[in-house]
Amino acid sequence: MKPLTNNFGVKLNSRKNYDLFGSEDCDRLHYGKLFIHLFGEYFSRYSVCHRVKVQELTEDLIKHYSLESCKIIKTDKAETDIFKADEDKSRALLIVKYGFMVLITQTRTDLIYGTCISEAERNEVLQRISEFKIDTKKTSRFHMIQNSMGFLEMTDFEIKPYKIDLETHYNDDFRDIHKLISGSLMTENKNGLVLLHGLYGTGKTYYLRHLISSVERKFIYFPLNLIEAISSPDFLPFISSHPNSVLILEDCESLLVSRDNGISNVSALSNLLNLSDGLLSDALSINVICTFNSCLKKIDDAILRKGRLLARYELKELEIDKANSLARQIGKNDSIRKPMTVSEIYNLDEKGFDNLNSRSVGFRARY
Repeated sequence: MKPLTNNFGVKLNSRKNYDLFGSEDCDRLHYGKLFIHLFGEYFSRYSVCHRVKVQELTEDLIKHYSLESCKIIKTDKAETDIFKADEDKSRALLIVKYGFMVLITQTRTDLIYGTCISEAERNEVLQRISEFKIDTKKTSRFHMIQNSMGFLEMTDFEIKPYKIDLETHYNDDFRDIHKLISGSLMTENKNGLVLLHGLYGTGKTYYLRHLISSVERKFIYFPLNLIEAISSPDFLPFISSHPNSVLILEDCESLLVSRDNGISNVSALSNLLNLSDGLLSDALSINVICTFNSCLKKIDDAILRKGRLLARYELKELEIDKANSLARQIGKNDSIRKPMTVSEIYNLDEKGFDNLNSRSVGFRARY
């Protein structure tokens, strides 16, 4: 394969697979490396974290700057994922002029430029980007953070209305906590940290779904596999583009564990505390809801400090009367004689696998 030569007379090293949007695979050429290779200097980057019409913006810049095909790299791809959300995965990397590249995705546009590019030249592109923004008021309130090309960006999802009878599914003392949490989330420019912890199956995720469906706020879900990204330098600039939002962190024990034991991610924890009660808290007004299953004694004391926590609640098994009331409501056996989790009540008719005959060999169960 002959080395590729671009319009600037610079030869690109021969590779089997060219993917200028990749970042880690050794067979991929990252756009940042491409910039250094083309222009011989490190670059500055300015990011616009807003959804845009990728195809329309790309065509506009190509026409405005009269770009030849050798200065255009595009991928055209639309996907439907397991959440049934139509996602425009198309991307474009445009070399608009010497020392100036524009990377366009649906949720983020990056200006990548060298020292020869003036502020006026950057503002010209920013103005054109603003003309192709998607009105976020018309999109879903639920968003999930993902890693794209080494940077954080958001994917939007449509959430069906989901309401549950809180009186039936939670113990009586949960009523006041719910009023506190929902009242805070519905108050503009209010921030704080909410901790919901307890056994599996006690209704933590159900409650989050209820909040997302009933409270008019932007909810941002942080997947467990990206928790470590909270410690990255890009996290605070990214989240600062989404003020007055609610950040959801599920099963985040590893983030909240005490720093005294030397296990926790100190940088990530510091960023989280900054959002809830630091210099950034008043400016961004971001609420953070954390759920976990471990004992509260393992959680860092700094998180539990008065004034930082908006609410803390331990979800337990439903009391016997509550458990029987829920069982009757859903058509189950109402002869429950001990506290049970909501999950256990909904699955009363399911066979268990914890009653194995200790004298049997293999997987033969005793019924």
